[in-house]
Amino acid sequence: MHSQKERLSYDRLIARAEFYQEKSLALEKKLVFAEEQIETLEKEVNNAAREAEFQALDAHRARLEEEVIQLREQLAHAKSVDYEKRVADYENLLTAVQKEINEKEVKLENSMQKIKALEKKLSLQGRPDPFLKKAEDEEDSIFVKRDYECLCLFDYSMIMKEDLSGLIKGSFLIENTGIISLHNPSICFRFQPNEANVLKGKIYSTENNETNQDNLANYQWMFIDNDWSKEAKERGELWICPIRDLSIDPGEKAVIQDYLIPFKKEAIGNLTIEAFVFFNKQQYKVKALNHIAINF
Repeated sequence: MHSQKERLSYDRLIARAEFYQEKSLALEKKLVFAEEQIETLEKEVNNAAREAEFQALDAHRARLEEEVIQLREQLAHAKSVDYEKRVADYENLLTAVQKEINEKEVKLENSMQKIKALEKKLSLQGRPDPFLKKAEDEEDSIFVKRDYECLCLFDYSMIMKEDLSGLIKGSFLIENTGIISLHNPSICFRFQPNEANVLKGKIYSTENNETNQDNLANYQWMFIDNDWSKEAKERGELWICPIRDLSIDPGEKAVIQDYLIPFKKEAIGNLTIEAFVFFNKQQYKVKALNHIAINF
């Protein structure tokens, strides 16, 4: 529709230009004719009457010249106004198109982030438990290689209420203290008792319908969701991995920030939370240096 309007505006401009040009040409012909008459009369003028007629024709020529000048100015003005209008229309169109492109690029980026998260989930489907033994045997199954060294620990604070319920808030730190980069850690949080395994915070879950997919780019970690992780959850274990590829170079850190763990004495009694980190690519496992314990 916009292109059709532009075409009509352009056709009108051409028609107006042709009209003014034709009228200008007609006036110029009249001017030439008038000049020829004046030349003839100048030759024939012999008395005052002829002189008066000559002056009248000269005045008429001046008026014709003025009309020609006015018509040319109107033609130039019409071209200028129409051109400026077309430029303004094109600028508005380009602004609208650029805005639409920016919106689509944002949606595309969010969709790509969602696809990566789903691909991550798919890649984990059917993968066996990364621990060769159950979590309770972790000390025997930890595999250490030369040059691999990692420090993992809980950094947390606890808010206790009068009814002995409360909230644990903190971060989990993974620091590469070795000399070789470590890649894509899987973190296991083991809760005792099993039913206390509740972990909240900015951790993406494909089962959480409240998660806004448009904000998926703001998430760095996700819950592992497959068959063995569901079995592990029944044992009191929650497994987390990075949404995107994560490489921890020597001396660098990765952090699961602002996790929340609610608890109630009457529901769980004493509470213990341990953590284990597994690097599948290097087949390297490590246990956190500390743990969370609440004894009522």
